[in-house]
Amino acid sequence: MRITLVVLAVLAVALTAVRSTAESEVLEPQALDRQAAEPSVALRGPVDDTIYIVGPGDRFTITVWGAAVAASQVIVAPDGHLVIPGVASIPVSGLTLADARGLIAEELGSVYRNVEFSISLTGLRRVRVNVLGEVEEPGAYVATALETASDLIARAGGLLETASRRNIVVTRGSGGTARVDLTRYLNAGDVSADAPILDGDVIYVPHMLQYVHVMGAVARPGRYEFVEDESARALLELAGGLGRAAVPDSAELRRFIDDRTTRPVSLDLTDARDLAVRIEPGDQLYVPARSDWREARFVRIEGEVTLPGYYGINDNVDRVSDIVERAGGPTGRASLHDALIIRLRPDDEPDPELERLQDIPVDQMTETEYAYLKTRYRQDMRSVVVDFEALLGGEETEDPLLKHNDRIIFPKARRTVLVSGQVMMPGHVRYESGERFRHYIELAGGFTDDANRGRVRVIRDGTGHQVSARRAREIFPGDEIWVPEAPEEDWWENVREVAAFLSSVATIYLVIDQGASN
Repeated sequence: MRITLVVLAVLAVALTAVRSTAESEVLEPQALDRQAAEPSVALRGPVDDTIYIVGPGDRFTITVWGAAVAASQVIVAPDGHLVIPGVASIPVSGLTLADARGLIAEELGSVYRNVEFSISLTGLRRVRVNVLGEVEEPGAYVATALETASDLIARAGGLLETASRRNIVVTRGSGGTARVDLTRYLNAGDVSADAPILDGDVIYVPHMLQYVHVMGAVARPGRYEFVEDESARALLELAGGLGRAAVPDSAELRRFIDDRTTRPVSLDLTDARDLAVRIEPGDQLYVPARSDWREARFVRIEGEVTLPGYYGINDNVDRVSDIVERAGGPTGRASLHDALIIRLRPDDEPDPELERLQDIPVDQMTETEYAYLKTRYRQDMRSVVVDFEALLGGEETEDPLLKHNDRIIFPKARRTVLVSGQVMMPGHVRYESGERFRHYIELAGGFTDDANRGRVRVIRDGTGHQVSARRAREIFPGDEIWVPEAPEEDWWENVREVAAFLSSVATIYLVIDQGASN
C-alpha cells in the first residue's frame, strides 16, 4: 500500500512538471501570417481513434488510480514526443490516437506496477494550414486537427466561380497528397471525399478545366467536373442516381472522336460491365425516361355539389358523370343551366387575378368576380360544351371524357341578368321568367342617346355564344344583354355627299335636255 501511494505521488509530480514545460512550447497563433482566434469546432461525434492523427499541441489527460487517484495533463511537444519524466519520452506524432494510447499505456506499465491507467484526448491542437488558389481569401489559417478541407475553404470565403470542386489538392507537410472532391462529399454523402487536415497542410484549389454531362432521368442532371479514372457508376452516384421514370437499359454515352463529332455508345445501366465503363473528358451520358410515368391525373369539381374537391382520374377513360356521382351530385341550389367544364390550354399566360379567383369557391364570389371569371374562361380557355340537364337525365351523348386538370363548375343559381353597354343604369337586374330583352333594358333605365338599338346582342352564360337580341326568344339567368354604341355621324360629310349627288343629277338632266333640243 505504501509503495503504491509513493508511486502515485511521484507520478503526479512528474506529470505536473511536464505539463508546465510542455504548455510553453505550444504553437501560438500570433506567429501566423493571418491572425485568427482559436477556432471552436462543433464535434460531429466522438473522435474516431482509428482515424485521428496525433501531433504537436494535442493535450492528453492521464489518470492513474490504485489505492488513490492522481490525474494530470501532458501536451505533445513540438518535436512530436510526449514527455513523462521518470517514464519515457514517447514519440506519438503521426500515430493514430488508438496507437498513441497503446504506446503510452505500454510505457507507463513498464515502470509502474499494480496501478491502472486512463489516457484521454482532452485538448485538440491548433495547426497552421495554407488555403491557396481559387478561393475568396487565400492565406494561412489556424484550425484544429478535427477540421477538414471543406471547413478551411469555407473559412477562406468559399470557392470562386471558376474554382475546381472535384480536383482540390491537399499537400501534406510530410510530402504526401490527398484529393478533395466537394461535389461527391455534398451530393453523395461520401465523407472520405473531404480530407482531414494535418500540421503544415497546403490546400490548393485549381481552376475547373474539363467537364462531363449527365442528362435525362437522373436526380440531379447537369454538368459535372471531370475526374480521372471515374466510372459510369460513380458519375451516376454523383448525379443522385437514376430517376423514378428512368429506362436504365437504354442509356447512351456520347464520346467525342474529334473536336466536333461524337459517337454513341449504348449502355445498360443495370449491367455491372457497362457501369464500369471509364468516363473521359467531354463525355455525355443520357438516360431516357418513360413518358408520363406515374404522373398524378386529377380533375376538380367545385361549387354546388355535395363533396367538392379534387378527384383522381384516368385520362380519356373517366367521364363527367363518374366524377359528378363520386362528388355526391349537385345540390338543390345548383344551376344546371350555368354549369360548365373548363379545359385549360397549355400556353395560357399567367393571370394573377384569375389564379386568385380559381382558389375561391364559386358560391363565395361576387357578381363582378364571377363575371370576370367567365370572361377570362371564354377568352383564354376552352369550355367543353355539355348540357348538364340532359347529362343528369341519362343522355350519354352529353357525357364527355375527362382530361387532367379539367374543372367542373356547378355555380349557385343566379336569378339575375347582366345589362351592359349603352343603358342608363348598367348592371345586374332581377331575372323574370318568360320576359324578352326589352324588359331587362327597361329595368336598367332604358337606352341612352348613344345606343345602337338595332345591334343589341345577348351573350349566353356559360358558353359565351352571342346571338341577336331580336332572335333570342328566351333570356336565361346569368345571360348578358349588351347594347353597343351607335357610330358617330359626320353631318357635314352627309351634306357634301347629298350636294354632290344633286349636282350629278343636274348635270345629267342638262345633257339630256340639250340633246332633246337639238
